[in-house]
Amino acid sequence: MAGGKATTERRRSFLKLAAAFIAEHLLPRPVFARKAGKPQSLRHRVIVVTFGGGARFQDTFAPEGWVNIPHLTSDLLPQGLFYPVARNDGLTGHFNSSSALLTGRWQNVDSFGSEPPASPTVFEFLRKERGLPPEETWVVATNKSFSLIGGSKLRGYGDPYAGNVILPKQLLLEAVQAAVRTDQGPGVEDRNNLAKQMLSALDEGYENYGWQVYDSGHKLTRELRESLSRSLLEYFNDPSVPSSGDELTFFMTKEIMNRFSPSLLLVNFWDIDIAHYGSYSLYLQAIRRTDRLVYELWQHVQSLPAYRDQTTLFVIPEVGRDSDIHGNGFANHRSGDEGCRRVWLLACGAGVPRGAGSERPVRHIDIAPTAAEILGFKMPGCDGETLRELAI
Repeated sequence: MAGGKATTERRRSFLKLAAAFIAEHLLPRPVFARKAGKPQSLRHRVIVVTFGGGARFQDTFAPEGWVNIPHLTSDLLPQGLFYPVARNDGLTGHFNSSSALLTGRWQNVDSFGSEPPASPTVFEFLRKERGLPPEETWVVATNKSFSLIGGSKLRGYGDPYAGNVILPKQLLLEAVQAAVRTDQGPGVEDRNNLAKQMLSALDEGYENYGWQVYDSGHKLTRELRESLSRSLLEYFNDPSVPSSGDELTFFMTKEIMNRFSPSLLLVNFWDIDIAHYGSYSLYLQAIRRTDRLVYELWQHVQSLPAYRDQTTLFVIPEVGRDSDIHGNGFANHRSGDEGCRRVWLLACGAGVPRGAGSERPVRHIDIAPTAAEILGFKMPGCDGETLRELAI
């Protein structure tokens, strides 16, 4: 026990030193992001949160799974509308599933993120119709394969109207790599060791750091990127020194909400995909962490005047996972069986009846047109349908 505590203290000390090194030798100061004015008519906000990586119904909202989601069942469910049957009838991979949430159409592009969505996203329709700047629409993703998910390449849409995509782990990785390349600071051996330890501190999840990140035509401005990089330093001053990718995503989501109050936000939590390692205990641990982070995100919504009482939250797993309950079915999600396709949807906030439920099956592709209805714009060609139980 004492050894574990000592290890934690060493990690805290190391991360603070690493953050100080980056601040001194990499990041310009001062850098401040500026928020463009928001049209008065766009009062409402929509946040979509994914149990990214995929969680089986039996490990979450089935009675035997309640122990893994105490905040959803006890704190959020009484406040919202619950659909126990939400279906993913498309490809049961991460990129295509989340792209379906954003486009209102089933997607069939590269599963590892080398291609953008094949149809316009809800971000593109919103920004084009309402003339909004990119700071109004964001994706914050633990999954590093999501770099192209902010917009399609279709004529008349695409990069000029895409949403901002921020990959906090990748942003941190680039900062560390730049730090160890500089001629200032400690010697090369020490700097390489610093990078190795710092990356190890955040290395939780199936992807590791070898997953390719594809370059998007829609880029953050240099000023904004540097400013967000600086804000990452605060992450290492947290007393608990959280070390998971999803904790980092949560931190960056709050930062973006505080700075820009975006109208539309997709938050991709993804530590659950550690299930691919075959460890059921780590998979359940990640579900419990995601449950806590979703609840803390909703609390943060209530703390901000720009969001309180005018935000609708949707929470849904990207996919389920294979339903082989006697083997290691939880480890995968590509069989296309019922365990992969049957998930759930929880809605809370503005326009949502409290303590309600509907047995009507809904689909991933129903979320985008519902978000569009809430925010007051159209999504022509969308295959999904508005969730009629909401008071929109």
